[in-house]
Amino acid sequence: MSARGKGPYRLVVSINLAEHEMLVAGGGSVARRKITTLLGCGARVKMVSPAALAELEEMAGSGTISWERREAKTEDFVSHKFAILAVPGGVARELAAMAREAGSVVDVCADGGHGDFALCAQFNAEECFVGVSSGGNDYARAASLKRKMMEALGGDITILTRNSPLALVQADMWRRALAEIGVNAAAKGVSSQGDRDKNSELSAFGFGVFVKALEDELLKGNGDLAVHSLKDVPSAIHGGCVLAAVLKRGSVRDALVTRDGGGLDSLPPRARVGTSSVRRRAQLMSVRPDIECVKCRGNVGTRLRRLDEREIDALVLAEAGLERLGVDTIHAVPLPFVTSAGQGAVAAETRAGSKIEELLKSLNHTPTWYEVLAERAFLSRTGFGCVCPIGVNARYADEKMVLSAEVYPLEPDECAPARASVSGGVRSDADAASLAEELWGIIRESPAVRNVMEANLR
Repeated sequence: MSARGKGPYRLVVSINLAEHEMLVAGGGSVARRKITTLLGCGARVKMVSPAALAELEEMAGSGTISWERREAKTEDFVSHKFAILAVPGGVARELAAMAREAGSVVDVCADGGHGDFALCAQFNAEECFVGVSSGGNDYARAASLKRKMMEALGGDITILTRNSPLALVQADMWRRALAEIGVNAAAKGVSSQGDRDKNSELSAFGFGVFVKALEDELLKGNGDLAVHSLKDVPSAIHGGCVLAAVLKRGSVRDALVTRDGGGLDSLPPRARVGTSSVRRRAQLMSVRPDIECVKCRGNVGTRLRRLDEREIDALVLAEAGLERLGVDTIHAVPLPFVTSAGQGAVAAETRAGSKIEELLKSLNHTPTWYEVLAERAFLSRTGFGCVCPIGVNARYADEKMVLSAEVYPLEPDECAPARASVSGGVRSDADAASLAEELWGIIRESPAVRNVMEANLR
């Protein structure tokens, strides 16, 4: 931190904050940045604020910080010799006067000239800790300088991705997100056995074959993060890796693509529909048991050519993928099914504990994160994996979530599909996981679920 002083100089002071508790008044974006820095220094944090960002609420819920939902009082400053005032200017100056009377020194975030010290934004660079501060006078310039220093000290970031057109577009989505915070990144393509062998069923390679290839390169140090379509990522990932963040979600829907338009009802008898998904096959045949589902792998362009060449009568594709590739969807009709966990979301995976993990978390889209966390928690609880006919989708808005699931028997004439939904308030990861547990408790005894479970045991 730097102490205030007259003239062009500031006294730079280094303090070991490990195990010491710091007071933060405020619960907004400035408080979040200050708390992240304090935690990085090993300090304990007490936050005092009537309300807080969802991310800070989650930290409090997990015990990472303590939080009292109220305005700061004189007693807070009596018990804390250093305080961060991450509140608007007028309130900050009133609290600063209160703090000084109580013998506390303060960082007035909204007006650096009224504070006693400025907390540097610190980051790790190899074995060094680097701090950047404008002394509270120009936060934007300090943030820009920090990003430039991270770039200069750490070099360009390498994004690992599959080589398909859609995968490259999604990798570029993360490249642009990183560029917005001043971090340069470049994509590096990786091929998996599943990419090279287009003839075998995906189940022959095991679910997650595309993810594993990227994880292997990630763990070898050949890249800094891997970008995935989250629906392709198993609920249990490699122990040395972590899903750090997701971007804002696209459409979760599947779409039926035909040459002339129209939905399932418009398909001719015994129509040939291209899909390699066990879930999609079960859902299609529950509505049209007469159709023939044809194995159809390869990138989106390859599959559309098979449709144009009349090898098949229709295709089922993810609507988000069509939109990201800019494919003309005039002949695409949304299907009314619950889709795969994580569909429409693009995730970044990195090595657990790496320097880039926190950087990626700063770009995380919290509503999408809660949705996919609930979906993946439900999938994990079933133990089925994505090679079984199961769909689960969450919708999150205004701190409330609706979570819906469909489970289909392996053969459509064995029993009816199981369907269930639950809803509730979600303000943390734990809330999202709890909702998934509730949904599983409702659906687990259905005939369709027992059918799939018995098949898995055989």
